[in-house]
Amino acid sequence: MKNLILVLAALVVFAGCSVMPKTILKEVDRDITLDMVRSRPEQFVGKRVLWGGKILGTDNLEEHTEIEVLESSLGYDDTPANGTSKGRFIIQSKQFLDSNIYKANKRITVAGTIKGVEVRKIGKSDYRYPIITPIDMRLSEQPPQTPYPDYYNYPPYMYGPYGPYGPYNPFYPSSPYGPTPYPYRYPYPWPYPYPPFP
Repeated sequence: MKNLILVLAALVVFAGCSVMPKTILKEVDRDITLDMVRSRPEQFVGKRVLWGGKILGTDNLEEHTEIEVLESSLGYDDTPANGTSKGRFIIQSKQFLDSNIYKANKRITVAGTIKGVEVRKIGKSDYRYPIITPIDMRLSEQPPQTPYPDYYNYPPYMYGPYGPYGPYNPFYPSSPYGPTPYPYRYPYPWPYPYPPFP
Protein backbone atom coordinates (compact mmCIF):
# COMPACT_ATOMS: atom_id res chain seq x y z
CA MET A 1 0.00 0.00 0.00
CA LYS A 2 2.85 2.35 0.86
CA ASN A 3 4.53 1.69 -2.49
CA LEU A 4 1.29 2.41 -4.33
CA ILE A 5 0.96 5.75 -2.57
CA LEU A 6 4.54 6.66 -3.55
CA VAL A 7 3.92 5.74 -7.19
CA LEU A 8 0.72 7.80 -7.32
CA ALA A 9 2.49 10.75 -5.72
CA ALA A 10 5.28 10.53 -8.31
CA LEU A 11 2.72 10.46 -11.13
CA VAL A 12 1.02 13.55 -9.75
CA VAL A 13 4.36 15.38 -9.56
CA PHE A 14 5.35 14.37 -13.10
CA ALA A 15 1.93 15.30 -14.46
CA GLY A 16 2.44 18.83 -13.19
CA CYS A 17 5.86 19.20 -14.82
CA SER A 18 4.71 19.62 -18.42
CA VAL A 19 5.97 22.62 -20.36
CA MET A 20 2.44 23.09 -21.75
CA PRO A 21 -0.53 24.63 -19.92
CA LYS A 22 -3.03 22.13 -18.54
CA THR A 23 -5.89 23.71 -20.48
CA ILE A 24 -4.13 22.86 -23.75
CA LEU A 25 -3.09 19.37 -22.64
CA LYS A 26 -6.75 18.48 -22.00
CA GLU A 27 -7.57 19.09 -25.66
CA VAL A 28 -4.80 17.06 -27.32
CA ASP A 29 -4.94 13.40 -28.30
CA ARG A 30 -1.64 11.79 -27.30
CA ASP A 31 -2.53 8.55 -29.07
CA ILE A 32 -2.25 10.09 -32.55
CA THR A 33 1.21 9.40 -33.92
CA LEU A 34 3.14 10.72 -36.89
CA ASP A 35 2.86 7.40 -38.73
CA MET A 36 -0.92 7.37 -38.36
CA VAL A 37 -1.27 10.84 -39.84
CA ARG A 38 1.08 10.11 -42.74
CA SER A 39 -0.81 6.96 -43.72
CA ARG A 40 -4.40 8.16 -43.13
CA PRO A 41 -4.39 11.98 -43.03
CA GLU A 42 -8.08 12.37 -43.89
CA GLN A 43 -9.05 10.69 -40.60
CA PHE A 44 -7.08 13.13 -38.45
CA VAL A 45 -7.61 16.53 -40.06
CA GLY A 46 -8.76 18.92 -37.33
CA LYS A 47 -7.48 16.71 -34.49
CA ARG A 48 -5.21 18.24 -31.88
CA VAL A 49 -1.88 16.59 -31.10
CA LEU A 50 1.16 17.13 -28.92
CA TRP A 51 4.39 16.42 -30.79
CA GLY A 52 8.00 17.39 -30.39
CA GLY A 53 11.46 16.98 -31.80
CA LYS A 54 14.54 18.75 -33.11
CA ILE A 55 14.26 21.74 -35.43
CA LEU A 56 15.86 21.13 -38.82
CA GLY A 57 15.18 24.55 -40.27
CA THR A 58 12.88 27.60 -40.25
CA ASP A 59 11.63 29.32 -43.40
CA ASN A 60 9.90 32.72 -43.34
CA LEU A 61 7.51 32.89 -46.29
CA GLU A 62 5.19 35.71 -47.42
CA GLU A 63 2.06 34.45 -45.68
CA HIS A 64 3.40 32.20 -42.94
CA THR A 65 6.45 30.68 -41.27
CA GLU A 66 7.33 27.01 -41.59
CA ILE A 67 9.41 25.02 -39.13
CA GLU A 68 10.64 21.61 -40.21
CA VAL A 69 10.97 19.25 -37.25
CA LEU A 70 12.55 15.82 -36.87
CA GLU A 71 10.09 14.09 -34.54
CA SER A 72 11.11 12.33 -31.34
CA SER A 73 9.25 10.94 -28.35
CA LEU A 74 8.37 13.23 -25.43
CA GLY A 75 9.68 12.83 -21.91
CA TYR A 76 7.68 13.03 -18.68
CA ASP A 77 7.80 16.85 -18.87
CA ASP A 78 6.69 16.85 -22.53
CA THR A 79 10.08 17.97 -23.82
CA PRO A 80 11.63 15.99 -26.70
CA ALA A 81 13.73 13.06 -25.51
CA ASN A 82 16.63 11.46 -27.30
CA GLY A 83 15.68 8.33 -29.18
CA THR A 84 14.37 6.99 -32.45
CA SER A 85 12.33 9.18 -34.74
CA LYS A 86 9.18 8.34 -36.70
CA GLY A 87 9.93 10.99 -39.31
CA ARG A 88 9.46 14.67 -40.03
CA PHE A 89 6.61 17.13 -39.79
CA ILE A 90 6.10 20.83 -40.47
CA ILE A 91 4.75 23.50 -38.14
CA GLN A 92 2.95 26.10 -40.25
CA SER A 93 2.34 29.33 -38.34
CA LYS A 94 0.52 32.40 -39.64
CA GLN A 95 2.66 34.54 -37.34
CA PHE A 96 6.21 35.61 -38.08
CA LEU A 97 8.67 33.44 -36.16
CA ASP A 98 12.27 34.62 -35.96
CA SER A 99 14.60 32.05 -37.48
CA ASN A 100 17.32 33.11 -35.02
CA ILE A 101 15.08 31.99 -32.16
CA TYR A 102 13.61 28.91 -33.82
CA LYS A 103 16.93 27.82 -35.22
CA ALA A 104 18.28 24.42 -36.21
CA ASN A 105 19.10 21.84 -33.54
CA LYS A 106 16.88 23.41 -30.89
CA ARG A 107 14.26 21.16 -29.36
CA ILE A 108 10.61 22.13 -29.67
CA THR A 109 7.29 20.91 -28.31
CA VAL A 110 4.15 21.93 -30.18
CA ALA A 111 0.46 21.52 -29.44
CA GLY A 112 -1.46 22.06 -32.62
CA THR A 113 -4.18 21.11 -35.07
CA ILE A 114 -3.52 18.71 -37.93
CA LYS A 115 -4.04 20.52 -41.22
CA GLY A 116 -3.21 17.64 -43.54
CA VAL A 117 -0.29 16.10 -45.40
CA GLU A 118 1.81 17.66 -48.15
CA VAL A 119 4.23 15.85 -50.45
CA ARG A 120 7.57 17.60 -50.71
CA LYS A 121 11.10 16.74 -51.74
CA ILE A 122 13.91 15.53 -49.51
CA GLY A 123 16.78 15.47 -51.94
CA LYS A 124 15.24 13.78 -54.97
CA SER A 125 12.71 11.69 -53.05
CA ASP A 126 9.09 12.54 -52.32
CA TYR A 127 8.18 12.74 -48.64
CA ARG A 128 4.77 13.06 -47.01
CA TYR A 129 4.93 15.84 -44.41
CA PRO A 130 2.16 16.14 -41.82
CA ILE A 131 1.32 19.84 -41.44
CA ILE A 132 0.40 21.25 -38.03
CA THR A 133 -1.13 24.64 -37.24
CA PRO A 134 0.30 25.54 -33.82
CA ILE A 135 -1.76 26.46 -30.78
CA ASP A 136 1.22 26.71 -28.44
CA MET A 137 4.93 26.03 -28.84
CA ARG A 138 7.75 25.74 -26.33
CA LEU A 139 11.49 25.59 -26.95
CA SER A 140 13.78 23.63 -24.67
CA GLU A 141 17.55 23.49 -24.57
CA GLN A 142 19.45 20.22 -24.78
CA PRO A 143 20.93 19.52 -21.33
CA PRO A 144 24.73 19.76 -21.33
CA GLN A 145 26.57 16.47 -21.59
CA THR A 146 28.98 16.04 -18.70
CA PRO A 147 32.09 14.18 -19.84
CA TYR A 148 33.00 11.12 -17.88
CA PRO A 149 35.89 12.12 -15.59
CA ASP A 150 39.26 10.55 -16.18
CA TYR A 151 40.04 9.70 -12.59
CA TYR A 152 43.54 8.47 -13.39
CA ASN A 153 44.59 11.99 -14.37
CA TYR A 154 43.91 13.40 -10.88
CA PRO A 155 45.41 12.74 -7.44
CA PRO A 156 45.77 10.25 -5.94
CA TYR A 157 45.20 8.06 -9.03
CA MET A 158 47.62 9.94 -11.26
CA TYR A 159 50.53 8.60 -9.22
CA GLY A 160 49.37 4.98 -9.46
CA PRO A 161 50.63 2.42 -11.97
CA TYR A 162 47.80 3.14 -14.43
CA GLY A 163 47.95 6.94 -14.19
CA PRO A 164 49.88 9.30 -16.45
CA TYR A 165 53.00 8.90 -14.30
CA GLY A 166 52.63 5.16 -13.78
CA PRO A 167 54.67 2.31 -15.26
CA TYR A 168 51.80 0.93 -17.34
CA ASN A 169 51.16 4.15 -19.21
CA PRO A 170 52.92 3.57 -22.57
CA PHE A 171 53.44 7.31 -23.12
CA TYR A 172 56.00 7.81 -20.38
CA PRO A 173 59.69 6.75 -20.23
CA SER A 174 59.14 4.72 -17.09
CA SER A 175 56.88 2.38 -19.02
CA PRO A 176 58.28 -0.85 -20.43
CA TYR A 177 56.02 -0.35 -23.45
CA GLY A 178 57.83 2.59 -25.02
CA PRO A 179 59.77 5.80 -24.29
CA THR A 180 58.44 9.36 -24.50
CA PRO A 181 60.09 12.79 -24.07
CA TYR A 182 58.76 13.27 -20.53
CA PRO A 183 61.57 13.12 -17.93
CA TYR A 184 59.53 11.72 -15.07
CA ARG A 185 60.27 8.14 -13.98
CA TYR A 186 58.21 5.96 -11.73
CA PRO A 187 59.90 5.87 -8.29
CA TYR A 188 59.53 2.14 -7.69
CA PRO A 189 61.98 -0.46 -9.02
CA TRP A 190 61.13 -2.99 -11.65
CA PRO A 191 59.37 -5.45 -11.45
CA TYR A 192 56.33 -3.48 -10.37
CA PRO A 193 53.78 -4.97 -7.98
CA TYR A 194 51.02 -4.87 -10.60
CA PRO A 195 50.81 -7.21 -13.60
CA PRO A 196 51.32 -5.53 -16.97
CA PHE A 197 48.60 -5.27 -19.55
CA PRO A 198 48.31 -8.33 -21.83
